[in-house]
Amino acid sequence: MKLSIFQDSRVGGRSYNQDRVVIAHSLESVLLVVADGMGGHLQGEVAAQITIDLMSELFYQQATPSLSHPNRFLVNAISSAHQAILDYATEHHLPEVPSTTVVAAVIQQDMLYWCHVGDSRLYLLDNSGLRLRSRDHSQVQRLIDQGLLTEEGARTHPDRNKIYNCLGASSDPDIDIGERQLLFPGASVLLCSDGLWSQIQDAELTKVFVGRAVSQVLPALMNVAERRGGRHGDNLSAVAVTLLDEALDVSQRSDVLDTHMALSRRRSSTQARVQEEEMHREILASRPDKPA
Repeated sequence: MKLSIFQDSRVGGRSYNQDRVVIAHSLESVLLVVADGMGGHLQGEVAAQITIDLMSELFYQQATPSLSHPNRFLVNAISSAHQAILDYATEHHLPEVPSTTVVAAVIQQDMLYWCHVGDSRLYLLDNSGLRLRSRDHSQVQRLIDQGLLTEEGARTHPDRNKIYNCLGASSDPDIDIGERQLLFPGASVLLCSDGLWSQIQDAELTKVFVGRAVSQVLPALMNVAERRGGRHGDNLSAVAVTLLDEALDVSQRSDVLDTHMALSRRRSSTQARVQEEEMHREILASRPDKPA
Protein backbone atom coordinates (compact mmCIF):
# COMPACT_ATOMS: atom_id res chain seq x y z
CA MET A 1 0.00 0.00 0.00
CA LYS A 2 1.35 3.42 -0.97
CA LEU A 3 0.13 6.48 0.91
CA SER A 4 1.03 10.13 1.08
CA ILE A 5 1.02 10.82 4.82
CA PHE A 6 0.79 13.80 7.17
CA GLN A 7 0.97 13.94 10.96
CA ASP A 8 1.23 17.00 13.21
CA SER A 9 0.09 18.26 16.61
CA ARG A 10 0.44 21.85 17.83
CA VAL A 11 -0.21 23.56 21.13
CA GLY A 12 -2.05 26.50 19.53
CA GLY A 13 -2.99 29.18 22.04
CA ARG A 14 -2.95 26.84 25.05
CA SER A 15 -0.21 26.47 27.64
CA TYR A 16 0.28 22.76 26.87
CA ASN A 17 -0.92 20.15 24.40
CA GLN A 18 -3.55 17.58 25.39
CA ASP A 19 -3.94 16.14 21.87
CA ARG A 20 -2.30 12.87 20.88
CA VAL A 21 -2.02 11.28 17.42
CA VAL A 22 -0.60 8.10 15.91
CA ILE A 23 -0.15 6.32 12.59
CA ALA A 24 0.60 2.59 12.79
CA HIS A 25 0.89 0.10 9.97
CA SER A 26 1.51 -3.51 9.04
CA LEU A 27 2.14 -4.95 5.59
CA GLU A 28 -1.52 -4.71 4.57
CA SER A 29 -3.21 -2.42 7.04
CA VAL A 30 -2.90 1.15 8.38
CA LEU A 31 -4.31 2.57 11.63
CA LEU A 32 -4.91 6.30 12.19
CA VAL A 33 -5.95 7.72 15.59
CA VAL A 34 -6.54 11.21 16.99
CA ALA A 35 -7.39 11.64 20.69
CA ASP A 36 -8.19 15.05 22.15
CA GLY A 37 -7.79 15.10 25.94
CA MET A 38 -10.59 17.16 27.42
CA GLY A 39 -9.18 20.39 28.78
CA GLY A 40 -11.78 20.83 31.51
CA HIS A 41 -10.81 17.52 33.07
CA LEU A 42 -7.82 16.51 35.16
CA GLN A 43 -5.00 14.97 33.10
CA GLY A 44 -6.88 14.92 29.82
CA GLU A 45 -3.57 14.39 28.05
CA VAL A 46 -3.07 11.17 30.05
CA ALA A 47 -6.39 9.80 28.79
CA ALA A 48 -5.41 10.69 25.22
CA GLN A 49 -1.98 9.07 25.61
CA ILE A 50 -3.45 5.87 27.07
CA THR A 51 -5.85 5.72 24.13
CA ILE A 52 -3.28 5.98 21.33
CA ASP A 53 -0.76 3.75 23.12
CA LEU A 54 -3.23 0.94 23.73
CA MET A 55 -4.89 1.13 20.32
CA SER A 56 -1.57 1.02 18.47
CA GLU A 57 -0.34 -1.84 20.71
CA LEU A 58 -3.47 -3.88 19.98
CA PHE A 59 -3.13 -3.10 16.28
CA TYR A 60 0.43 -4.43 16.14
CA GLN A 61 -0.70 -7.57 17.96
CA GLN A 62 -3.65 -8.28 15.67
CA ALA A 63 -2.75 -6.92 12.22
CA THR A 64 -0.76 -9.97 11.09
CA PRO A 65 -0.60 -8.69 8.44
CA SER A 66 -4.27 -7.60 8.24
CA LEU A 67 -7.16 -7.37 10.69
CA SER A 68 -9.75 -10.14 10.44
CA HIS A 69 -12.61 -7.82 11.42
CA PRO A 70 -11.57 -4.13 11.27
CA ASN A 71 -14.80 -2.70 12.71
CA ARG A 72 -14.75 -5.18 15.58
CA PHE A 73 -11.12 -4.33 16.23
CA LEU A 74 -11.88 -0.60 16.41
CA VAL A 75 -14.82 -1.03 18.77
CA ASN A 76 -12.95 -3.43 21.05
CA ALA A 77 -9.81 -1.27 21.07
CA ILE A 78 -11.75 1.88 21.95
CA SER A 79 -13.66 0.03 24.68
CA SER A 80 -10.36 -1.28 26.06
CA ALA A 81 -8.93 2.25 26.09
CA HIS A 82 -11.96 3.48 28.03
CA GLN A 83 -11.48 0.73 30.63
CA ALA A 84 -7.74 1.42 30.82
CA ILE A 85 -8.45 5.08 31.59
CA LEU A 86 -10.83 4.08 34.41
CA ASP A 87 -8.24 1.65 35.77
CA TYR A 88 -5.55 4.35 35.67
CA ALA A 89 -7.74 6.73 37.67
CA THR A 90 -8.42 4.03 40.27
CA GLU A 91 -4.78 2.94 40.57
CA HIS A 92 -3.59 6.54 41.01
CA HIS A 93 -6.46 7.55 43.35
CA LEU A 94 -7.44 10.46 41.12
CA PRO A 95 -10.33 12.62 42.32
CA GLU A 96 -11.56 12.86 38.73
CA VAL A 97 -11.29 10.42 35.82
CA PRO A 98 -9.34 11.79 32.82
CA SER A 99 -11.40 12.03 29.64
CA THR A 100 -10.73 12.19 25.92
CA THR A 101 -12.40 12.09 22.55
CA VAL A 102 -11.17 9.65 19.92
CA VAL A 103 -11.55 9.18 16.19
CA ALA A 104 -9.89 6.14 14.61
CA ALA A 105 -9.69 4.63 11.15
CA VAL A 106 -8.32 1.49 9.52
CA ILE A 107 -7.42 1.35 5.84
CA GLN A 108 -7.17 -2.17 4.50
CA GLN A 109 -7.69 -3.73 1.05
CA ASP A 110 -8.80 -0.36 -0.36
CA MET A 111 -11.53 -0.06 2.26
CA LEU A 112 -11.95 2.54 5.00
CA TYR A 113 -13.32 1.47 8.39
CA TRP A 114 -13.82 4.07 11.10
CA CYS A 115 -15.30 4.86 14.51
CA HIS A 116 -15.45 7.91 16.75
CA VAL A 117 -16.45 9.11 20.20
CA GLY A 118 -16.83 12.86 20.81
CA ASP A 119 -16.14 15.73 18.45
CA SER A 120 -12.80 14.86 16.88
CA ARG A 121 -13.64 14.38 13.22
CA LEU A 122 -13.02 12.19 10.19
CA TYR A 123 -13.24 13.58 6.66
CA LEU A 124 -13.12 11.60 3.42
CA LEU A 125 -12.36 13.67 0.33
CA ASP A 126 -11.66 12.86 -3.30
CA ASN A 127 -11.63 14.67 -6.62
CA SER A 128 -15.41 14.95 -6.43
CA GLY A 129 -15.20 16.85 -3.15
CA LEU A 130 -16.23 16.00 0.40
CA ARG A 131 -17.65 12.45 0.43
CA LEU A 132 -18.03 12.00 4.16
CA ARG A 133 -17.77 13.83 7.46
CA SER A 134 -18.38 12.35 10.89
CA ARG A 135 -21.14 13.83 13.06
CA ASP A 136 -20.03 15.37 16.35
CA HIS A 137 -21.33 14.05 19.65
CA SER A 138 -21.92 17.58 20.87
CA GLN A 139 -24.68 19.82 22.15
CA VAL A 140 -24.50 22.14 19.14
CA GLN A 141 -24.75 19.19 16.71
CA ARG A 142 -28.00 18.20 18.42
CA LEU A 143 -29.29 21.74 17.87
CA ILE A 144 -28.23 21.59 14.22
CA ASP A 145 -30.02 18.24 13.78
CA GLN A 146 -33.16 19.77 15.29
CA GLY A 147 -33.02 22.70 12.89
CA LEU A 148 -32.43 25.15 15.73
CA LEU A 149 -28.90 26.16 14.75
CA THR A 150 -26.87 26.56 11.58
CA GLU A 151 -23.35 25.28 10.99
CA GLU A 152 -22.14 28.88 10.92
CA GLY A 153 -23.93 29.72 14.16
CA ALA A 154 -22.44 26.68 15.84
CA ARG A 155 -18.94 28.14 15.41
CA THR A 156 -19.64 30.90 17.94
CA HIS A 157 -22.29 29.23 20.11
CA PRO A 158 -21.41 29.33 23.86
CA ASP A 159 -21.92 25.55 24.12
CA ARG A 160 -19.78 24.70 21.09
CA ASN A 161 -17.19 22.89 23.24
CA LYS A 162 -19.66 20.77 25.21
CA ILE A 163 -19.79 17.10 24.24
CA TYR A 164 -21.95 14.31 25.65
CA ASN A 165 -19.85 11.29 24.69
CA CYS A 166 -16.22 10.54 25.58
CA LEU A 167 -13.79 7.98 26.95
CA GLY A 168 -13.36 8.13 30.71
CA ALA A 169 -16.98 8.96 31.54
CA SER A 170 -18.89 7.10 34.26
CA SER A 171 -20.97 5.34 31.59
CA ASP A 172 -19.61 3.32 28.68
CA PRO A 173 -18.96 5.38 25.55
CA ASP A 174 -21.44 5.22 22.67
CA ILE A 175 -19.04 4.24 19.89
CA ASP A 176 -20.28 5.58 16.56
CA ILE A 177 -19.40 3.02 13.85
CA GLY A 178 -19.14 4.61 10.44
CA GLU A 179 -20.23 2.94 7.24
CA ARG A 180 -17.24 1.41 5.48
CA GLN A 181 -16.10 3.17 2.33
CA LEU A 182 -14.36 1.97 -0.83
CA LEU A 183 -11.23 3.99 -1.56
CA PHE A 184 -9.66 4.77 -4.92
CA PRO A 185 -6.28 6.36 -5.68
CA GLY A 186 -6.53 10.08 -4.98
CA ALA A 187 -8.91 9.69 -2.01
CA SER A 188 -7.78 11.43 1.19
CA VAL A 189 -8.72 10.53 4.77
CA LEU A 190 -8.27 13.25 7.40
CA LEU A 191 -8.67 12.79 11.15
CA CYS A 192 -8.39 15.92 13.29
CA SER A 193 -9.21 17.54 16.60
CA ASP A 194 -11.62 20.47 16.89
CA GLY A 195 -8.72 22.91 17.08
CA LEU A 196 -8.31 22.37 13.33
CA TRP A 197 -11.82 21.80 12.01
CA SER A 198 -13.37 24.65 14.02
CA GLN A 199 -11.22 27.12 12.07
CA ILE A 200 -11.60 25.58 8.58
CA GLN A 201 -14.91 25.44 6.72
CA ASP A 202 -15.99 22.37 4.75
CA ALA A 203 -16.01 24.40 1.53
CA GLU A 204 -12.38 25.36 2.11
CA LEU A 205 -11.40 21.73 2.63
CA THR A 206 -13.22 20.68 -0.51
CA LYS A 207 -11.50 23.32 -2.59
CA VAL A 208 -7.92 22.76 -1.49
CA PHE A 209 -7.97 18.96 -1.60
CA VAL A 210 -9.01 18.61 -5.23
CA GLY A 211 -6.10 17.06 -7.11
CA ARG A 212 -3.73 17.33 -4.13
CA ALA A 213 -2.29 14.93 -1.56
CA VAL A 214 -2.41 15.52 2.20
CA SER A 215 1.30 16.37 2.38
CA GLN A 216 0.64 19.27 -0.01
CA VAL A 217 -2.46 20.56 1.79
CA LEU A 218 -2.23 20.02 5.54
CA PRO A 219 0.84 22.10 6.44
CA ALA A 220 -0.85 25.22 5.06
CA LEU A 221 -4.21 24.33 6.62
CA MET A 222 -2.58 23.87 10.02
CA ASN A 223 -0.94 27.29 9.67
CA VAL A 224 -4.24 28.93 8.71
CA ALA A 225 -6.14 27.30 11.58
CA GLU A 226 -3.45 28.22 14.09
CA ARG A 227 -3.43 31.82 12.90
CA ARG A 228 -7.23 32.10 12.98
CA GLY A 229 -7.40 30.58 16.46
CA GLY A 230 -4.89 33.11 17.74
CA ARG A 231 -3.83 33.30 21.36
CA HIS A 232 -7.16 31.82 22.49
CA GLY A 233 -7.03 28.95 20.01
CA ASP A 234 -7.21 25.30 21.00
CA ASN A 235 -4.61 22.56 20.49
CA LEU A 236 -4.80 21.46 16.85
CA SER A 237 -3.85 18.05 15.53
CA ALA A 238 -4.25 15.98 12.39
CA VAL A 239 -3.26 12.67 10.84
CA ALA A 240 -4.09 12.16 7.19
CA VAL A 241 -3.33 9.95 4.21
CA THR A 242 -3.92 10.03 0.47
CA LEU A 243 -4.17 6.69 -1.29
CA LEU A 244 -1.69 6.50 -4.19
CA ASP A 245 -1.59 4.35 -7.31
CA GLU A 246 0.44 1.21 -6.63
CA ALA A 247 2.29 1.70 -9.93
CA LEU A 248 3.57 5.13 -8.86
CA ASP A 249 7.33 5.44 -8.30
CA VAL A 250 7.68 6.88 -4.80
CA SER A 251 11.33 6.06 -4.18
CA GLN A 252 12.34 9.74 -4.08
CA ARG A 253 9.40 11.03 -2.03
CA SER A 254 9.86 11.64 1.69
CA ASP A 255 6.12 12.15 2.29
CA VAL A 256 5.12 8.63 1.20
CA LEU A 257 4.60 5.50 3.26
CA ASP A 258 5.04 2.30 1.25
CA THR A 259 3.96 -0.34 3.76
CA HIS A 260 5.78 -3.13 1.91
CA MET A 261 9.07 -1.24 1.75
CA ALA A 262 8.77 0.11 5.30
CA LEU A 263 8.18 -3.37 6.70
CA SER A 264 11.11 -4.72 4.70
CA ARG A 265 13.38 -2.00 6.10
CA ARG A 266 12.14 -2.69 9.61
CA ARG A 267 12.88 -6.40 9.24
CA SER A 268 16.35 -5.67 7.85
CA SER A 269 17.06 -3.30 10.72
CA THR A 270 15.88 -5.90 13.25
CA GLN A 271 17.96 -8.64 11.65
CA ALA A 272 21.04 -6.42 11.60
CA ARG A 273 20.55 -5.57 15.27
CA VAL A 274 20.17 -9.25 16.19
CA GLN A 275 23.33 -10.14 14.21
CA GLU A 276 25.24 -7.33 15.89
CA GLU A 277 24.16 -8.51 19.34
CA GLU A 278 25.14 -12.11 18.51
CA MET A 279 28.56 -10.98 17.28
CA HIS A 280 29.04 -8.90 20.43
CA ARG A 281 28.26 -11.94 22.60
CA GLU A 282 30.70 -14.07 20.59
CA ILE A 283 33.48 -11.50 21.04
CA LEU A 284 32.87 -11.36 24.78
CA ALA A 285 32.82 -15.17 25.00
CA SER A 286 36.10 -15.52 23.10
CA ARG A 287 37.97 -12.85 25.10
CA PRO A 288 40.47 -14.38 27.54
CA ASP A 289 39.76 -13.82 31.19
CA LYS A 290 41.72 -11.05 32.80
CA PRO A 291 44.25 -12.18 35.40
CA ALA A 292 43.12 -11.75 38.96
